[in-house]
Amino acid sequence: MRQVLLYDPTRVPRSGWHWFVRGKYAVFLSDVESSAPLTADGLPVNSAAEYFCLLFDSLADAETYSREHVKKIRRLKCEVFDSAGRTNPPVSVFVNDEFAHTLDSEAKGSAWFAGDLWRSPFPCRCSGMRGRNDAGVVWWPVLASINLVFAGLRPDSSGDMA
Repeated sequence: MRQVLLYDPTRVPRSGWHWFVRGKYAVFLSDVESSAPLTADGLPVNSAAEYFCLLFDSLADAETYSREHVKKIRRLKCEVFDSAGRTNPPVSVFVNDEFAHTLDSEAKGSAWFAGDLWRSPFPCRCSGMRGRNDAGVVWWPVLASINLVFAGLRPDSSGDMA
């Protein structure tokens, strides 16, 4: 494990930290409720200059570290990312058992919203086709229903269709 500052002005090359993350796994530590960055001891990070991630050579090492530390530090959330970093969703997320329900509710909420949107176009189309001849009244429900169809077909955060 290696702690790496994200905004290190002395780093060479200055282009960023992604060049030495290749083939490794980065763990970002944050508060489970506020998402504020935390240190490995569970203390708040005071400035952006102190913001860091932990690098691990293997996914198993990153997950083992995360599992152990969320048990020790109650409010800690560990997000494990592959070498692409935050451009993709985390490979895994670890929180204390006390807060496990918060992760489930986020996923359930987005899945419910996306999954129920497909039912909305029918009432929108019906309200637009009430026999009125005024084009200014008819166009908006049809447009809304088309957009709701596409929003309902988008995959949820797990990649599955809702």
